[in-house]
Amino acid sequence: MTREELRDQLFAPVLQWTRLGRQSSRLMTASTAVLSYRSRRLLRAGAISRQADWDEVALMTREKVEVPIEAATAMAVAAVPAVRQFWTHAGLSMLACTSDTLSLAGSRSADDFRERQVALCTTLINASVGWCRLFGTVAEIAGQGVSPVLRQVEANAERLARH
Repeated sequence: MTREELRDQLFAPVLQWTRLGRQSSRLMTASTAVLSYRSRRLLRAGAISRQADWDEVALMTREKVEVPIEAATAMAVAAVPAVRQFWTHAGLSMLACTSDTLSLAGSRSADDFRERQVALCTTLINASVGWCRLFGTVAEIAGQGVSPVLRQVEANAERLARH
């Protein structure tokens, strides 16, 4: 693995977390617009008397149940392969590190020791890159959960802005 490839693989989780941050920022902005619109509308109306206001309350209530369930389902579906990947990586990394460490301990000459030391270092770097990738996977799973909420909130903000 070249230095550039290593850099790219170590930097990928930063980009994944940045993407999640942008998603969260959009969610907060759209949520503020929806809350502002709905609050002003309800305050101006006083008691809910128009059918349109009751329809909006019914829509809000349904969304409060449906969207979190959709978000939780999306995260659960995304988590299954991630958990499998985690345990596979953990097991293979432990086996490889143990094997290379025992091989290093069994070196018979200085040259043999150097070669086996390089192999162990390569294994440790590959294990570290794998752990770094798994860290980015957490951001992807969270993004899967935020996505349905963001979609619904942005749709509400767009719909309510037209009224």
